[in-house]
Amino acid sequence: MKTQEKIVKNNRRQLLKMMAGGAAATPLINAGLLTAGASLSNTASAATSVKNVIFVFIPGGAPANTFTPSATLGLGPSSAPLEPVKQECVFFSRTDMDGFAGHGLPQNSLGGLTKAPKTIDLALGDALGGNTLFSSIQLGVLSGDTSISAVNNWTRTLVIKDPAQVFEIMRSVQTSNNPALQQQHKQLEINLKAVQQLQQQLDGFASARLQANQDAITQLQAEIPTGGYAPGCDLQQQTWPSETINPNVGQNFTRLWELQTSNAVTAIKCGLTRVVTMLMGGDEENFIATGFNYTYAEAANAFGTMREYIAYRAYFSQQLTYLIQQLKTTTDINGAPLLDSTLVVQVTNMGNTSDNTGYNAPFMFAGGGSSIRRGQVVTAPLHTQVLDTVAQAVGLYGKIPAYSTAGPIAGVVV
Repeated sequence: MKTQEKIVKNNRRQLLKMMAGGAAATPLINAGLLTAGASLSNTASAATSVKNVIFVFIPGGAPANTFTPSATLGLGPSSAPLEPVKQECVFFSRTDMDGFAGHGLPQNSLGGLTKAPKTIDLALGDALGGNTLFSSIQLGVLSGDTSISAVNNWTRTLVIKDPAQVFEIMRSVQTSNNPALQQQHKQLEINLKAVQQLQQQLDGFASARLQANQDAITQLQAEIPTGGYAPGCDLQQQTWPSETINPNVGQNFTRLWELQTSNAVTAIKCGLTRVVTMLMGGDEENFIATGFNYTYAEAANAFGTMREYIAYRAYFSQQLTYLIQQLKTTTDINGAPLLDSTLVVQVTNMGNTSDNTGYNAPFMFAGGGSSIRRGQVVTAPLHTQVLDTVAQAVGLYGKIPAYSTAGPIAGVVV
């Protein structure tokens, strides 16, 4: 009996110590309590609606003064296709690449050349992916074999550019009777009971703070299907389109992007991952997209006139709009638009390819629901501050390594 009382007192002392340090959502007992729900309880404590993040890499920046809209959201020629979704967006202006800009090291677009040990997509995947089959997914269209995601600054991850292969991988890790789902529910039940028992032994203040962990576990229970899969998420019952499409042919770019978008939306909707990185082409820009007869590199490096560069950049904005609209029309397991819980982040590796500098690089957000002040233009001095704002949006700023010493951009996250 005395031993049990000692354990309770020690646990209570540990809990109160963590609460005093502002860590109410930290796992309470290292051996088991909140092990299944720890990563997502961090975000729940921040009361953010952003649960998922999709990074979209568009190489080559944009022609000068053609992308960033006016204060009243008057779009330029490179961003004009975003008109249907511009009220869902936050456009960052006067944003310079922090550190390296240009070809050769595209991982810098996700903070891969900072003091942080991983690019932000991999870091978020580690923090948010505790209850998903994939911590993060890297998809590409005509983007070579390596992603912009990196570990230790230089070790870049693989990217899969064949949409059919992506679908088969996602389907192969699913089974129609998934024991992992049952195990997750059992672990959450154990954690919830442990929290409730501790709550009975604490005073009013500590008990109220502990409620955040209990709410996080309850939310996780709601998000993990109890009887198989959510509607439309049993990939065993789905077939890949019968069309045969070569993932290495540039004229297939639009269709390849549509299929990769379908994969990304499915992965997010069905809880296979919470973080996706998508690449439009490769860092060197030597690819041809649908409807063009010359490479993006030729257009961006003074081939013909600036008109070709603008046309290419507007084409990429059109593909981004397609992704945003798909998220807007696809509902999550609660029937809400997936865009409300998903933050889309456009990143790039430079400002203007023809100048090969990092000045005025086009970065933007879309979606994020009530946690993001959308429909505005905001000054963001450094692209690494934009990345820290992403971490802030999911409630993880300060919990993962920062990418900028200046911190997140004010006025974006509610």
